[in-house]
Parts: sequence; structure tokens; C-alpha cells
Amino acid sequence: MRAAYENHREEGFTVLSVSIRESDQVIRDFISRHDLTYPFLMDRDGSASLDFEVTSTPTTFFIGPDGTILDTKAGMVSQDWLESLIMESTNT
Repeated sequence: MRAAYENHREEGFTVLSVSIRESDQVIRDFISRHDLTYPFLMDRDGSASLDFEVTSTPTTFFIGPDGTILDTKAGMVSQDWLESLIMESTNT
């Protein structure tokens, strides 16, 4: 995820990580440990995960430039999956 973000953010690709019911300190430690530079959002009460029917973590939603969810994947995602969707959504 980090590599895709760093390689494609100039093209308008972004990553938003949503942490579900985690403390600020746990998230700060995770960001620091993995040297992450993309934004983290907090779903403190779990309501967003319920709204989007997240049943396991990690779950990745790939959202196109028009706001449409293009794909969803539970579990770890591959670089190939990300690159394919990035190319599709940016027409590159």
C-alpha cells in the first residue's frame, strides 16, 4: 500500500487508512513502526465499519476518482491488484 501511494500520489492516487476502535497511541506506534506517510482516520465507535459492512481487517476499498467503489478486498492486497486498479482508474 505504501509503495502504491508513494509511486502514484502525483497522479492523484491516495490512501486513507481507517483504524477501527484503536487508541491514538496504538495507531501512532503502528505508523512509526511501518514508516507510513499516508493519512489515518479513526473510526472510534466502529460505526463506519458497520456502514461499509467490514467483517475483517484489513479490508481495502478501491474508490475511483468519481467516488464509486470499484473493488473491495478483505485481507492483504497484492501490488498487482493495486497497480491494475490504479491503471484502470487513471486511464494510464
